[in-house]
Amino acid sequence: MSGALLAAVLVLGGAPIEGAEHLSRFFARLGQPTARVRVTHFGDSHIVADLQSGVVREGLQARFGDGGRGLVLAGRPWRSYGQQHLINRSHGEWRVDGLRGGLDDGWFGAGLCATATADADAFFEVGPRPGADAGQALAAVDLHYLRQPRGGCFEVRADGVRVGRVRTAGPWVGAGFARFELPAGARRISVHALGDAEVRLFGASLEGPGGGLIYDAIGLNGARVSKLLRLAPGLLPAALGRLRPDLVILSFGTNELFDDHLDLDAYAQVFAAAIERVRAAPTADCLVTGPPDAMRRRRPLPSHDAVIELQRALADAHGCAFWDARAAMGGPGAILDWRRRGRAGGDLVHLTRDGYAELGGALLEALVGAYDARRR
Repeated sequence: MSGALLAAVLVLGGAPIEGAEHLSRFFARLGQPTARVRVTHFGDSHIVADLQSGVVREGLQARFGDGGRGLVLAGRPWRSYGQQHLINRSHGEWRVDGLRGGLDDGWFGAGLCATATADADAFFEVGPRPGADAGQALAAVDLHYLRQPRGGCFEVRADGVRVGRVRTAGPWVGAGFARFELPAGARRISVHALGDAEVRLFGASLEGPGGGLIYDAIGLNGARVSKLLRLAPGLLPAALGRLRPDLVILSFGTNELFDDHLDLDAYAQVFAAAIERVRAAPTADCLVTGPPDAMRRRRPLPSHDAVIELQRALADAHGCAFWDARAAMGGPGAILDWRRRGRAGGDLVHLTRDGYAELGGALLEALVGAYDARRR
């Protein structure tokens, strides 16, 4: 563990994984030296920039091997989109579906949104940023896209050299996937629309050779757990079946806390349905993380305790582990101290880069601690 991560753990003191026995399959896979292990982490704005999840990725890959960067969104669905240690840019005209201003037809993949174009000049480029400590391995790319009648074609290049072409047309609408092995030493992947018809892309999974750990960080600003239920039938199971995660992490709840008329009974039904949706992935254990501490105008949020307890109970009832992010921060009202220490923003909701590093360090410590306890 790096000095920065160790410092984060010492500052927080940690909070344990509750129900760690529900992670037995994941821990068993981690213990296999040559295994390819995958974590798929869904969440809201706390996950978008990959600052918290990136620390967890760095720590796990340092110990268990670098299996690759994982699934990233196609192009730049919004102007500020970018993740830690990742180069991502796009060119040309793109429509963004699943977010404000685009189609909301449910035809999205594991990235929970999609980018679409029929522009022959449109392309996006993605790759690990040189010098990063994690997610550097790059031996293959797996493209997730929408197969649809009259779908167009796109071309895949590695460092400017064509490695393949994909025709997205099919007899019915559904999930499509195309995997390409990359030349040795490849650093950058680009996907180019050919302009013959619309292509709709969900994401690109950047993967390394052999074993090691892959960590997908999939977050959307303003997302609620109900977002997982808005995909068209069959698309999320297809995506998870392709990714084959060994652990799915659900980190939602902050946006629901600011709903002044939150119906806890209805919320419980939605959250339970979302857990069941991801639990359908045959290979995956499940971890629910409660929402971090937050305030509105320096006042506690009335439903915070109830939402955490509801998530804790549903996690246990559905065979998932639980981690209390607010407890890891220090409990109710801790966001004020984090703000004083420069670890939280002025909105008393979001954290700073250093704050997310601390919180990610606490989750990393909890996971590794539970893994080591199981081995003992």
